[in-house]
Amino acid sequence: MRREGLQQLLLKMSKTLIAISSYGGLPFLEITLREIQNTVTSENVALFVIVAKPNDHEMASFLDVRGIPYKLDTENRGFASNINDSYDRAFVHGDFDNLIICGNDVVPMPGAIDAMIKTADTTEWEMVCGSEFNSRFLYDNYPEARKYFRGDNLLFDDFSARPWELHTERREGIEPHARKDIRNLTLFKRSAFEKVGYADVNYWPNAYYEDNQYCQRCDHLGVSACGLAEAAFFHFWSRTIYQNAAREHGTYFARNGEYHAQWQSNPVWVIKSREHEDETIRKWREK
Repeated sequence: MRREGLQQLLLKMSKTLIAISSYGGLPFLEITLREIQNTVTSENVALFVIVAKPNDHEMASFLDVRGIPYKLDTENRGFASNINDSYDRAFVHGDFDNLIICGNDVVPMPGAIDAMIKTADTTEWEMVCGSEFNSRFLYDNYPEARKYFRGDNLLFDDFSARPWELHTERREGIEPHARKDIRNLTLFKRSAFEKVGYADVNYWPNAYYEDNQYCQRCDHLGVSACGLAEAAFFHFWSRTIYQNAAREHGTYFARNGEYHAQWQSNPVWVIKSREHEDETIRKWREK
């Protein structure tokens, strides 16, 4: 390749941050990080972890040893606030072109993240959404996978096993105008954040319905989104609720749903500042 062509190629290479919020569940986070590091070949990709469980020094030490940057929370700020930490790291304090928000109990398949970055770099889509298959799918479709999961909530504790490898079918292609799994494995271009802004921390702490709201905001504000079949990922499915930290489910699901209904009647489409975030979190924590 001529020098001029190589220089042009290097200028076009994007920078991508992969951010993960983890409220407990270190064994699952370890799988996620390992699979990302073992499968991503794209250049200019960095990791960032929000240690969301207050003062989780075990997880912080794990990340320190591996040289993975992180933010250690000292209070439960809620998942939406952790998402906002990711936006800040990538787009406010950082010079990244893309942010991939990844769940802490997610296994990206080989080539998945590379395909997301390539799609972002070569198309106009501002959000590139991954394609999920989960524990329930494995349990229902692969009898040999059932030995790895226990009970109605499909608890998993054989961390040397790789049951997701049973599902070898892979698909290709872009699904236009699709928004899905935006908090499990989705790439956001900087332009998407500039249009929509931050996540709504009124969905404290578990952020039920927050992803629905953010999708509505993106749609209203003209953020283009696609699904990407090549970006397949396995999802252990709500380990924070059912296995990691036993966070309260029913009360917050109902409370987040009530707030979502209120928001629907008087929507705020753009959140450009975190100025009142602490106050909002405190209000919901004291309820």
